[in-house]
Amino acid sequence: MTRAESGSVVRDDATSALRRVSTGEAEHDVTSDRSDTRTWSADVAHIAEARRFVARHLTEHGRPDVVPDARLIVSELATNALVHAGTGFTVTVDVEDDTVLLRVADGSTHLPVVGELGLERAHGRGLGIVAALSDAWGITPEPGGGKSVWASIPARPGG
Repeated sequence: MTRAESGSVVRDDATSALRRVSTGEAEHDVTSDRSDTRTWSADVAHIAEARRFVARHLTEHGRPDVVPDARLIVSELATNALVHAGTGFTVTVDVEDDTVLLRVADGSTHLPVVGELGLERAHGRGLGIVAALSDAWGITPEPGGGKSVWASIPARPGG
């Protein structure tokens, strides 16, 4: 795995879908009993369901401090799965004491591209938003095909 700087892309060449986060100084696996996964078909209405799923899980596990950012990140990544991959998507949320890891998997092997940001553009801001709201994000190939795009959100002071 390649180390990520804050908000940069990491392409993980592992053969399995690793849940790994670079925190600047060290990389660590994010595994937790405070993890949950849900899968939805390719329907735009499911993006709102994914946001509610993430918000509920984070609140139930003591992390309401990151709900606004997490909802926006999962919304952008799920939208990308529908618009660019054209497939259903799976959302995984892992809660740790110092970080939350969001992962959205889809059925496409095509890698996302960060678009140029600009006020006049109607599309292409999603990954820029993900990068701005997370301390790291990246792409992991899925073992059966497709990919996961993940983002980690650090704990907020007092969160």
